[in-house]
This record gives sequence, structure tokens and C-alpha cells, in this order.
Amino acid sequence: MATQANGLLAVWTDVAPEAEREFNEWYNKEHIAQLLGVPGFLSGRRYQAVEGEPKYLALYELTDVSVLKSDAFRQVRESPTEWSKKIIPLFRNTTIGMYQQLFSHGARPAQDAEFILNVRLNIPMDKEKDFNEWYNIDHVPALVGVPGVYCARRYMAVEGDPKYLAVYEMNDARIPKTPEWDKARNSEWTLRIRPHLKDPKAIVSRRIYP
Repeated sequence: MATQANGLLAVWTDVAPEAEREFNEWYNKEHIAQLLGVPGFLSGRRYQAVEGEPKYLALYELTDVSVLKSDAFRQVRESPTEWSKKIIPLFRNTTIGMYQQLFSHGARPAQDAEFILNVRLNIPMDKEKDFNEWYNIDHVPALVGVPGVYCARRYMAVEGDPKYLAVYEMNDARIPKTPEWDKARNSEWTLRIRPHLKDPKAIVSRRIYP
């Protein structure tokens, strides 16, 4: 039985253009493998933006967000390899989010989805209860019902901002521009909630590793 992933580490970043090739080699050949050697890291996937920025996103599923306070993870962070010392200073526009999973809907495909949409946003505290009910009851099921959308997961930041993150797995980058998607994202409840959404950031990305 697969271990449940209750936590997520997300890293959005750009990189200095002259270092992009080596940045990708470092990520794929060393960095992800190093992190997957930390107990509690279950998977590591990388994505490149089709629409939106920053250009790169890495998602690491965790048994629990407490993994990020472990001695093993601290050792990786505090004792970087020589290659890491060279590459990490070249990161630009970097955002790191540490999340606890709140909700999931739909079934993951047998093979990793080729595309994802990630949406980050904030909501005023006095609207949070209605916001979370809307997201779980109305919004996510409606979007997962759009042809080509496999599943969605929602997260709340333990550290980092915006507070909320949703990740939708899809088979085509164009799905968020279809009439079916547009209809699904414009329910009466959505129209009531939308004016209260703050700092929305949406990025459609293509999986580049593994």
C-alpha cells in the first residue's frame, strides 16, 4: 500500500539564462536524488511553465510537512555539495512553500500527468470558512469534471505565502482555455466568492522530470 503524502514542498524559480542548461542537469542528476534520499520524501517532480512565471517548479511530496524539520533534511540544507554551491546562487525570483494537504479529489493517472495547473491565492480570515467549503464542495469537483482533468489537491501553507495552493493534473495545457473549463469555473457560488480572492497566481506547466 502506497504511503500517504500529507505534505508538500514546492519551489518556484527562474535561473540566470547562461546557467539554464547546467541548472537542469544539476536538478535532474543530483539534487532531486539527494532529496529523495531523505526519509519522508516520497516523490520529486519538475515542471516548466507553459504560461505564467516563474519558469520552473519543483514539487516534492512528503509523508508530512514535519519532514522538513528533520535532521536528515537539515543536513542536506546545511551541507550543500560543491555543485549545489555553484548553482543555487544563480536562482532568481524564487519562492519556497511548505504545505499541509487539505483535500483531494479525483484519481491520479497510471503515469504522471504531462501538465499541471497550480493556483496560489489568499483569502481574508473572515471568509475562510465559506472559501474552503466552496473550494471542496463546488469548485474542485467542477474542474475535475472537465474532460482531460484527472485530479486536484489542495494545500495550506505552513510557511510561505500565498496561504493556499491548488494543483490540478491534466492531459493538455489548453484545458483552462476551453469552454468546458470556463463554464465549470463560473458557478453561482464561485461568482460570490471570487471578489474576495486575493493575490491569485496561476501557472500552467509541463512536466520535465521524471
